[in-house]
Amino acid sequence: MDRKWLTLAAFIVLAGVFAAEGETIDLSNPSEASCGDSGNIVDFTCNIMKTLLTLGPMIAIIALVLAGITYVYANVFVTADQRGRYHTLATSLALGAIILLALVGGAGAISSAGSKLLTTG
Repeated sequence: MDRKWLTLAAFIVLAGVFAAEGETIDLSNPSEASCGDSGNIVDFTCNIMKTLLTLGPMIAIIALVLAGITYVYANVFVTADQRGRYHTLATSLALGAIILLALVGGAGAISSAGSKLLTTG
């Protein structure tokens, strides 16, 4: 169930990036990007993309804090036979946060590389 929503969010972001290729969207600072107000699908996906690029770093920081709390909790309060589960959860949260930060940080480079691949000429 969660994978469906993640796939949908990734599709919306990529559709917004590629559909708004002709427009000037500065992905390095999504809060200042201009999407337009005409109400078409390009503006809709652009607005969703801006929201996800703005929320991405906050979600990553929350995941890193939760990973740290989980790791400390496992070392202090959990018995040795259950500690591995908590360490796996903490490692997964930290790795997911790092991947999310890399994707959000490199969104501009990913967009420009993707648009160059699609426009061969």
